[in-house]
Amino acid sequence: MLQHFPEYDFTPVFRSETPPRLYYMGKIIPEISAYPRILHSHSSHVEISVIYRGESEYLINEQRQTIKAGDILIYNSNVAHDELSSQELQVGSYFFAIGNLSITGLRPNALIPDDIVPVFRAGADFDRITALCERMLADIDREDEWSTIITGFSTMALLEIIWRVIHKSAPVTEPDREFFLGQRIKNYVDQHYKEDVSLRSVSDALHLSESYVSHTFKDMMGYSPMQYVTRRRIGEAQTLLIATDLTISEIAGIVGYDSQSHFNQRFSQYVSISPGQFRKNYKDKKIDS
Repeated sequence: MLQHFPEYDFTPVFRSETPPRLYYMGKIIPEISAYPRILHSHSSHVEISVIYRGESEYLINEQRQTIKAGDILIYNSNVAHDELSSQELQVGSYFFAIGNLSITGLRPNALIPDDIVPVFRAGADFDRITALCERMLADIDREDEWSTIITGFSTMALLEIIWRVIHKSAPVTEPDREFFLGQRIKNYVDQHYKEDVSLRSVSDALHLSESYVSHTFKDMMGYSPMQYVTRRRIGEAQTLLIATDLTISEIAGIVGYDSQSHFNQRFSQYVSISPGQFRKNYKDKKIDS
């Protein structure tokens, strides 16, 4: 008989004043990432992505970041983020939506401060994290009482490991930049992108010239205000395609398009497949290994 004794006392370092809740999780295979998730945010939870394969570009905190296997991405609630993957730049990732977070010193549903780059290297913890991700996927699919209990404990274990990674790897703080006006423009567009917004309407609302709005925003984000509007609309549409059973026509109207054909055209232009095929791909393949 082999008998094992733990050689240390374990004291959790991750603490939330309210019990964290795993809303959903999944696994994206690299082929699916060729059809990127355009600009989107989540109002009620933190999104965690663990990159297990490949390399791509993401737009995070108004900066383009090269993301590769071993990276952990953390998006606090209401933080818009953009995946710039393509047929040439594909990544495989596990993703988690975790809500009901209340951590001392951070706003509700935030896992990190809002002013740091939310990219962390898993390092030596990478294999342990991916093994835990696979274990959680197997348990969550069983949908029985014990699997639900085990998944709850696994979620806490995942948060414990990631919390330690966050505080061990010391992310880079955002450099000081004159982003005040650029951020004003972005905030306005984020609030009104579903409306009949134009460069003129943005400029008038902020009492700035059209050329100034255009140049300032493009310098900060890498594309024009109107391209950003389209990416926000398509990103929101992707969320609705994945998370709801609304018709494509209904989704087109919700995100600001009067015509489904115009919506289909824009969606295919930015994602490389139709809205219907995008929905089918996610429903059929997002959990595949």
